[in-house]
Amino acid sequence: MTVLDAFKYIGIEVPVFIAGSSGAIVFLTKSTKMTRAQYYTTILAGGLSANYLTPLVGNWIGFEQKVFYGLAFLVGFGGMKLVGAIFEIFFNKVKSNESR
Repeated sequence: MTVLDAFKYIGIEVPVFIAGSSGAIVFLTKSTKMTRAQYYTTILAGGLSANYLTPLVGNWIGFEQKVFYGLAFLVGFGGMKLVGAIFEIFFNKVKSNESR
């Protein structure tokens, strides 16, 4: 088993993770007052967000697979704000279904 196979086995698509981490790095160019730990956490969160949310967002919007790396970059750039927006949409949908 190669390293890439090991990452894939635990659910990490390396190219998507790298694209998301790159988006987070670009986001960090706008930030001024962060600790070193916050920088690393932001990059990791961008990569993980992109890894797990890109397929969800891409399929939801109807994007083709070939644009997923660009979408992964944007998801990494948007990071936790995008996660919050997705949670809000999800919970609003659940609430509306419960009230029926």
